[in-house]
Formats: sequence, structure tokens, C-alpha cells
Amino acid sequence: MRDGRDGGGANRVLAGLDEQQTAAVVAPPGPVRIMAGAGTGKTRTITHRIAYQHLTGDVPAHVVLAVTHSSKAAGEMRDRLARLGVGGVQARTFHAAALRQLRYFWRATGLPGDGPVLVDADGPGAQYRYLRGALGAVLRTPARDVDASMVTDLATELTWAAARDLTPEEYEVQAEAAGRKPGMRLSTVAGAMRRYATAKRAAGVLDFADLLATCARLLEDDDEVAATVRRQYAAFVVDEYQDTDPAQQRLLDAWLGARDTLAVVGDARQAVYAFKGADTSLLRDFTVRFPHAVTVDLVQDYRSTTQVVDVANRLMAGRPEAAGPALVGVLGDGPTAQVVRADDEDDEDARIVATVRRWLAAGVPPEEIAVLHRFNAQAVALTAALRDAGIAVVAADGQAYFDRREVAHVLALLRRHAAAAPDEDAAEVLDQVLARVGHDADAPPDGTGAARERWDALEALRSLVASLPPAGTVRALSADLDRRAAEDHAPPGRGAVTVSTIHKAKGLEWEACVVARMTEGSLPSVYATTPAEIAEERRLAYVAVTRARRHLVATWAAARRGGRANTPSPYLGAFTAPRAGASRSGREADAPRSRSTPALSVGQRVTHDTHGLGRVVDVRDGKVTIDFGSGGRRTVASGRIVTL
Repeated sequence: MRDGRDGGGANRVLAGLDEQQTAAVVAPPGPVRIMAGAGTGKTRTITHRIAYQHLTGDVPAHVVLAVTHSSKAAGEMRDRLARLGVGGVQARTFHAAALRQLRYFWRATGLPGDGPVLVDADGPGAQYRYLRGALGAVLRTPARDVDASMVTDLATELTWAAARDLTPEEYEVQAEAAGRKPGMRLSTVAGAMRRYATAKRAAGVLDFADLLATCARLLEDDDEVAATVRRQYAAFVVDEYQDTDPAQQRLLDAWLGARDTLAVVGDARQAVYAFKGADTSLLRDFTVRFPHAVTVDLVQDYRSTTQVVDVANRLMAGRPEAAGPALVGVLGDGPTAQVVRADDEDDEDARIVATVRRWLAAGVPPEEIAVLHRFNAQAVALTAALRDAGIAVVAADGQAYFDRREVAHVLALLRRHAAAAPDEDAAEVLDQVLARVGHDADAPPDGTGAARERWDALEALRSLVASLPPAGTVRALSADLDRRAAEDHAPPGRGAVTVSTIHKAKGLEWEACVVARMTEGSLPSVYATTPAEIAEERRLAYVAVTRARRHLVATWAAARRGGRANTPSPYLGAFTAPRAGASRSGREADAPRSRSTPALSVGQRVTHDTHGLGRVVDVRDGKVTIDFGSGGRRTVASGRIVTL
């Protein structure tokens, strides 16, 4: 043992780890890929790995840079290392690490000033003004006349382009190939990108995305700076590697240089940020880049009961993302996962309330209960139903619904009507106000941009009011909505049930979870049209399922408010217990099997090896009729179909 090694301390770090975790901890400094399934002790494993290598003297803590995707995760990593008696590790987000290095090496960039100045240094609305001005210049209209939803959509596209490390010219090509629909022409986005970049240069400011590109470019172009950084950091650990994007990978490559002292940890089954530019192929193809890399699969799920783990395994069975071993539940049995069918969304909300009440009565603390949903606007009715039943609710981190600009505007207009003519009919006034702000319930905007989000938010308000007992007068309606808005800001008290989108719930866990609105068009999203997008929807369902430790319920409504029929989500099949001959892990037992065609039903989305994406419209006598959209309807053999 070399001088400086603490063999006893290193062995203590290994205590309590399972076989796979131990293999990951003692693996060489790199390259190492740790495929960590949900609940398998990912953070515990990587922090113990850093501590073990420090205590053995292989990699001292002060030369390790641990990179995460959130400040919260970075803080948790530092806290855990401190509890292991290991200090000195730099655990930061990609952006925080880049900003720190730019501040130190700023003069080497050749850029003006004494250090990087972020665009928001001029105030929280500064970037918005830059973007609005860039759009105005491209559209040849005063910036004040540019619609706010276009600015929001531009910001979304710039984030995606920056994550993919694209020039404006590359953006147009790749955005079209990816099916991006930003609510404006792609050439308009590209033109605004150029104008925005020019405005930032003229003002001497950087935005968040510029930090990564500027730091990477500095390391690529300045050998002296690169050598200094590489002397400081001898090894790298990247958490949630499936969420890494090409711009972050470029910076990571610049940090590494020709070295391979890299350990990454991730789960391809939880890759749900492609819409932000994340590239899960970086995790999948890690061994292509590093053929000598060590791969360790963490499969012991310490979070959830066997029943929850079984649902998760069935949900991903046979998918490319789940090519490795299935999760193995180690907590033992719990309640059976349930699917609850409701007549309509009002009935669904009532059944969710009943489910939550049953859990509370059984002793589950309210803060250990979550109601998860796909879209932001779906929180409105779910939150209202719970609060109206006397159940305290807290929203996941994010903007409160009633704080949205368009919703607050409607509430302000209702308040004016209530003051001027308090006894007017509530329904008539609401219709007038919604028409005044440009909302047409029968004409939702195309695409997934800010205009559609605005429409969804206002439609959620209209649906909420329709689901409530008639208010009668506009004064009563205005008072009721103001009360609900105030509840969004009221402290939840001793404990509250969480209502959250699935995306915001990623990384969290609860004793009991409801996955609500599990219908076609919701989960999977109606906006998911390509095979890649639909595959990501399935992974999102997997994330939702694996948030639950013990109790898991999925709900769906046979009809929407207004009577329009719903189709149950294809993912609900995973909640059904395996048939005889299947193992508890969700895989088939080792009995001979004949190949069978997939079970198909009318309305199901599928892909065909020749005709592409379509929807089943008829199934009979081993033949399936599929509507392929612009490709027309075709009757094909079911053996050439893959269900989505």
C-alpha cells in the first residue's frame, strides 16, 4: 500500500454496499459507466466511489470535479462526502463550473471587461428585452408589438440550439429534421439567433448557454489555460449522464483532453429531456467511444416494493433503453398496483380524492403522497378537487398557476366586472372576458409552444369554473377564484399532498403516488408524433411509476369534461400482474415460448417497418388496418408492427 493510503478507512467505505455498488466503487479511475436504475443507490455509490479512491490514494479528493445537472444535486453530493469525512471535492453544475473557470481565466478569453457579465445583471427582464428586440428586428416591427408568446418560444428554441451546440444555419437544418414547431418559421428563429448574438456582443454580456461554449472554446484554443485546468482536475464524475447535451459534452471533452479518467452514472430508462437538447446516445454509446470502459449495472431497487418494481419492469420490457438487467426489488411485497377507471374527469378527480383520503386514514403522512400528471394545466382541476375536499396541497417547484400572466389578467378583469356590476351572470361574464383576451375554446393553436401553453392555461380556467357548483353572480365567481389564487401562496402548514408534473417529480420519491390522466393524448402526449418522442413518453411513465415506494395507483377517465371519449393509455397494461409463467421481475420464466404477434386494439399507436407511424383503426383475422396519416389507410400483417 502506497504512502498516504488509509486502507482501514477505505474498507469502512465499502461496508453496507451491495455487490454491484461495490464493483462500481472499486472500479479503476476510468473510464467507467455506471448504469443505475431507479432506487438503486446512485448517489450513495458515486460518493462512496470518490471517498474510496481518495482514501486509497488512487485519486485525491481535491483533484476530482464532480458535475451534476442541478445545484440541489451538487449540494447533496458535497453533504454526503462531508459525512464520509472527505472534503475538497468540487461538486458543481456544468454552468457553475464554467462560470468559475471563466472568472479566473477571463483575460485569456480576449473579451472586454474584468470578468463575465451575465445578461440578467441588468435586471430579471433583460434577456426578455434582448430577445424581443431581436425578433422585432427580424420581423421589421417595433419590439413592443412582438407577441410575448413568440419571445417565449424563441427562448425555448435558443435553449435547444445551445444545448445541441448549433449555429443558426445548423439550427434550421436540425430543427426541421427533429420536427421542431416553435410557432414561427425556422428561418425567423435563425435570424433572431443572429440578432441576439450581435446584441449580446455589443453589450458585452453572456447568457447562461454562452458560459459553456465560451469556456470550452477557451480550453480548445489556449493550451496554457487547458494545461492549468487539467493539472487541477485529474478525474471527473458526471451524474445523470443521460441528461447531458452536446454542449456540455464539448466542455467535458475540453476538460478531459486526451485522458479517460471519467466515471459517468445514468439510466437510459429515465432519459426524458430530449426536448431540451439532451442526448441519451452519449450514455448508450459510451463504450463505443471508450471500448475498454468498465460497465457496472446497479439493479437492486431499495426504494420500492416488489409490486412497484414489477410495474416498472413490465413498462420497459423489450425496449432498447432497458437492454440491461431488469430491476430487482429488495423491499419485499406491498399493496398491488391499481388502475382506477372513472366515467369522466370530474369522477376521476373524486376518485383521486377518495384514494388520498384512504391513504391518509391508513396513516400515510400527507407529505408522503403525490399526485403526478403530464401537463402543467392539469394541475388546476386536481389541486382544486383536493383543496375543496379539505386536503392541503403544495405544488412542485414552479410558477403558481394563478400567477401566470394570462390567468392573472382574466382574474383582474373579473374583479373589475364584479366591482362595476356584481350581480351579472358569472358564466356570461367569464365568456366575455375570455373572448376579450382572445381565447377560443374551439380553436387551440397548433404545436407545443407558448401560444398553446397560454391556451391550455385559459382552457383549464374555463374547465375549472365549469366543474364547480354554479357561482351565480360574477361577484361570487371572482371571490372564489381570488380565494383559490391566495391558496396557491398560503403555507401548507404541517403537511401537504404534492401535485406535480412528472418532469418536476424526477429525482423525488413518495410513499404513495397517483399517476393521473393516463389516457391517449395525455400520457403519451398528443404532441408526441415520432417514434423517438413516443419512446420518451414511455420513459416518462417509467419515471412516474418509480417515484412510488409502496402505494401506486393509475387513474384514467373514459370521457373528458363535455363528453368527448378518451382512450386509455397503452402504458396501463404494465399495471396488470404477469400471467402464469412470468417471473416476479416482469420477465418471462425460462419456459419455451412461441413467437406471437403483438396484442393490438383500435386507437393504439404503432410503427410499421415500411410505412412508419400510424394508428390502428381495425383488427380482424390476423390483419390490421392502420391509418398512416398522409400515407393513407393500409391493411397489413400484424407481425410487421411494433406497438408504441
